[in-house]
Amino acid sequence: MIINSSNKKNRRKNQKFSTHSISKKNMNVKNIDVLPTQGKEKNEIKEKENNIFNFCLININLNNIKEYTPKNSNIILNNYTFEEAIKYDMRQLCVIFYIFLLSKQAIFHAFLFKSPLEIFPLRFCLLIFITSSDLALNALFYFDDKISEKYKNAKNIFLFTFSNNLTIILLSTFIGFIFMTFFTNLSNLTRNIRDIFREEEEKIKKEKNYCITEKRKDEILKQIELILKKYKIKIIILLIIEFLLILFFAYYVTAFCHVYSSTQLSWLLDSFLSMLSRFAIELFFSLLFGKLYRMAVEANLECLYNLVIFFYCFG
Repeated sequence: MIINSSNKKNRRKNQKFSTHSISKKNMNVKNIDVLPTQGKEKNEIKEKENNIFNFCLININLNNIKEYTPKNSNIILNNYTFEEAIKYDMRQLCVIFYIFLLSKQAIFHAFLFKSPLEIFPLRFCLLIFITSSDLALNALFYFDDKISEKYKNAKNIFLFTFSNNLTIILLSTFIGFIFMTFFTNLSNLTRNIRDIFREEEEKIKKEKNYCITEKRKDEILKQIELILKKYKIKIIILLIIEFLLILFFAYYVTAFCHVYSSTQLSWLLDSFLSMLSRFAIELFFSLLFGKLYRMAVEANLECLYNLVIFFYCFG
């Protein structure tokens, strides 16, 4: 009797537990169906899809290949071929100017270029490196003859900076641009992955019956994995180089400020003007090449179009 009563009690408990758990599951299912899929999850999916197309990683929707039109982008310039740009590219000059700034200007690239493949800490480290290189290069090119000339002839530090230190400012600006171009290319991942999908998209556009087999999918996956492995190595090399150069910059600037303590204000002014001049140069070239891009598309000039795209992809 004891065993039977205990069994009955256990059965009742199990029944209660099972019905309670089932009701909980049903409630959870209802909640999931009503809330997340209609709200946050759908928005997140849309944002992810917009990011994919905005960065032009995948342009063709395989569910609707026949009505294919290239996706527009306010972040990437080379999302069209030349033939597609003539037909579809309606972006205004201000949008193209902004796209060039995202690619070429360190502050815009660090804070406004939100890429799913180029993480913010790397872009921010690049901005810190460019700023520290401006400070170090202006100290490095502050030769003894300039310092002695400052002590002898310069009564006004601002006049001296604009007249005699123009060479230093331009030279440090040019070297800073080289650093920016080199490290941006080293940390760029989007272009390599985009090229893989672009190859498949060209096949799909040429052959309407082209089918991507499972074997080809595996090959694409292996190519992407190889790119990611190489990218990790590049990032390690990039961080090591940046760290060593920043250590050298910090050591040299500290020694310079200690030896030439009277020139610190002039050196800071040179560095500021160097940053400002490079920013002005970047604005000018971004506007210039943005205008050239619109001219190439509107006037059907393929050579000019290729020149602008080369400049855009170079940095």
